[in-house]
Amino acid sequence: MKIVFFGLGSIGRRHAEILIEDFDHEIYAFRSGKNTEPNDLGVKELHTWQEVEKINPDAVFITNPTFMHIDTALKCAELGAALFIEKPLDSSDEKLELLIEEIKRQSLTTYVAYNMRFNPIIEFLKEYLKNKKVSHVSVYNSSYLPDWRGGKDQINSYSAQKSQGGGVVLDLSHEFDYIDHLFGSIQEIKGIFDRAANVTRDAEDFLDAAVKTDKTYVNLHLDFLSRHTERTIKIDCEKEYIFADLVSGKVEFYKSDEGVLTKHFKIDRNKVHKKQIEYFLKNINNFTMMNNVTDASILFRKIIEFKGHAI
Repeated sequence: MKIVFFGLGSIGRRHAEILIEDFDHEIYAFRSGKNTEPNDLGVKELHTWQEVEKINPDAVFITNPTFMHIDTALKCAELGAALFIEKPLDSSDEKLELLIEEIKRQSLTTYVAYNMRFNPIIEFLKEYLKNKKVSHVSVYNSSYLPDWRGGKDQINSYSAQKSQGGGVVLDLSHEFDYIDHLFGSIQEIKGIFDRAANVTRDAEDFLDAAVKTDKTYVNLHLDFLSRHTERTIKIDCEKEYIFADLVSGKVEFYKSDEGVLTKHFKIDRNKVHKKQIEYFLKNINNFTMMNNVTDASILFRKIIEFKGHAI
C-alpha cells in the first residue's frame, strides 16, 4: 500500500514511525516548505502536487496544522485516496460539506483520528458502562502547553495560535469525543473559554463547560495553563462512583457494600496509536468505519457552534 503523509510534526512523525516499524507499506511525505529540513526517518519526500498524483496513494495521513486539514483532504479525495485525518477535522466547518459530498461521490473510506478511543481505560469504560445508569460526569484535562512536545517553542506552534486552529476547544477536543463516545451523543454545550495566561500567542487556554448528552450531564474543564497535569473522569452511577485517572492508569470503584476496588492499566502511548492505525488499515475498505468524516462531522459542528457562541 502507498501512503503519503501531509505533515511530519510531532503527531505525523509518531504515526510514520509506527508504520515504518510495524507495518510493510511504501511511505512518502509531502513537504511544501521551502526551508524544511530533510526528514531523518528515511521517508521519501515529495515536493510538488504532480509528484503526489504520480504516486497515486492508496491512503493519506493528514497530520498538518489544524486549519489545513479540510483543504488537504479535499485535494486528496480527488485522487480517490482513503483519508486518515488527525483530530480535529479543521478549525472551521466552512468547507466541510464540500468534503462530505466528495467522500460520498467517490465512496471513500475516511477516519478522524481520536486516539483516546483506543486508550485501555476508555476501552474498558465503554464496555463497563453499557448497562449502567450514569447520573452525572465530571471530566478534567489540565496541562502546561510550554512543556508539550519536548518544550519546543510552543508559543509559535499551531496549538498557541487562534488562526491555525489552536486553543483548548479544538486542540483538547479528545474530551468532547470520548464524552460523546462513552456517555451518549452530545446534544448541547454551554460555557466559557478565554485566554487567562501567557502560554499561547492569542488562543484560548482554558474552558469550563456544561455538556448535555442524550443520556446524562457532564461538567468539562480543559486548560493548558496549569503546571499540574491531570486527566480524570468522575462518574456518578446509581449504585457506585467511578474515578478514572488517565495519567496514572487506574480506575477506582466506590461501592457502599464493597468499599473501594482498584483496577490498574498500563498506558503506552505508542501502543494506543498503533491500535488506532491497525483499526484504520483493517477497515481500509469499510466505508462505515467508526468515526468516519460524515459521522464525526456531527459532533464537530456542535463544537464549532459552541466556539462561535460561548459566553
